Amino acid sequence: MKKFLIITVILLTFLAALAGLLIGVATRFALLEVFLSLAPVNSVISETNVLVLGVDDVFGHRSDTIMVAHVNPAKKEVAVVSIPRDTIVIIPDRGLDKINHAFAYGGVELSRKTIEGFLHLDIPYYVTVNLAGIEKLIDDLGGIEINVEKRMYYMDYAGDLYINLQPGRQKLNGKQAMGYLRFRHTDNDFARIHRQQDFLKTLVAELMKRENLLRSPGLFLSLLGCVETNLNSREILGLALSVRGAFELGQVEMNMIPGSDLMVDSIYYWRPNEAETQKIIDQFFLGKKLALSESGR
Repeated sequence: MKKFLIITVILLTFLAALAGLLIGVATRFALLEVFLSLAPVNSVISETNVLVLGVDDVFGHRSDTIMVAHVNPAKKEVAVVSIPRDTIVIIPDRGLDKINHAFAYGGVELSRKTIEGFLHLDIPYYVTVNLAGIEKLIDDLGGIEINVEKRMYYMDYAGDLYINLQPGRQKLNGKQAMGYLRFRHTDNDFARIHRQQDFLKTLVAELMKRENLLRSPGLFLSLLGCVETNLNSREILGLALSVRGAFELGQVEMNMIPGSDLMVDSIYYWRPNEAETQKIIDQFFLGKKLALSESGR
């Protein structure tokens, strides 16, 4: 995975830091926090869904990180569901295949249509992020402190991948952080997704520190080069402010598509549990009230 989108939430939170640029105060970051507090979010963006992809151009041009975020500006709530890249789905005009292959076949638009059909949701917006840009951002921040949960060692000379991390809390540079996120030698996708979600919370907290918000326009301008989206400036601003508010209030819900392992002709797939997946969509994306026995909460 040479490109990684953490997506959903992390990207939109990054864009919260860029809000100052969007309103023409790039040279006056002292105004940013005042603006973030006073901007009329509800008049800028309404409740919506956003597809977030981390795209691997180097290893097959596939979306290795796939998330869908539901943003509710009025309630300042965000729900995120991660979709394992090996999930077996129906890709329009292609048939049954792994969900991350949709990007290789037809780019963002085919990915969006595939996931809309899979989740039975309208997803009008998308965001993709270039992993190299995130790696540079971490270096610009001076590294990020991560609790590496176990020994991680893996070498792939053909793929130019070298991971050598000891367990314990430590500060990782950009390349080390990407190795931490890409490591799957002894993990399944489930473990990697949880690692990604924990990592994004840490990175969001680092980016939202006042000293980083106000420190340098270059820190945030570097992000622009690795982001592609069909959101316009006002929509980006509304989503960014909504996600920032949800993080500050602790109203961010993260889930992963439930399912089980499946082998077909010696190829591994993640077989989604359709009933349990629908419960997640009903509760966190459609706002339906579920009985305690249904939701498991």
